[in-house]
Amino acid sequence: MESFSQRLQFGRTAEERIAHLLQHRFGCHVVPSYDYSADDKAPKLQGAAISYVVPDLDVSKGGARSWVEVKAKNNAGSPTRLTGRIEHGFSWRLFQHYQAVQQITGTPVYIIILETLTGDILYQSLDELDAVRRVYDGDKMDRGGTVFFPRDSFVWRGLQRTSTGSMHSASSRGG
Repeated sequence: MESFSQRLQFGRTAEERIAHLLQHRFGCHVVPSYDYSADDKAPKLQGAAISYVVPDLDVSKGGARSWVEVKAKNNAGSPTRLTGRIEHGFSWRLFQHYQAVQQITGTPVYIIILETLTGDILYQSLDELDAVRRVYDGDKMDRGGTVFFPRDSFVWRGLQRTSTGSMHSASSRGG
């Protein structure tokens, strides 16, 4: 089993790769929230009574702004007997935090999944994912439960080679 520091580094590497991609391929400006974490604790949007974990990246381009949460996965999702679909998931508690951050700031939140095994990048808005979510409320996988989404509910972003061998971005629904 991986140690906490190994899992943290796995996630940090994915965050840095996505930040680089957003900056260099898509011309975005990025404030990486992970640069402001103390003692490996997630940065928070702090109010007088309650605080919420913020997504990994604050991304801006052309007058538009969004939050981006990066999830690194070492597989292409897990087949689920309950739904018969391939799903990705993460902490239900954090999903609820990102919903609160979106509501408070008025800035949309996107989830990006980087599948290290396939090299695929999947993304979708929190609102779209909320419509297809499945929640497991036990503590077996994450304290406070886990939220799952069908892999095909994400938009796939990858690279395709043209007939001349040059690279261009491609995107499609599902995977």
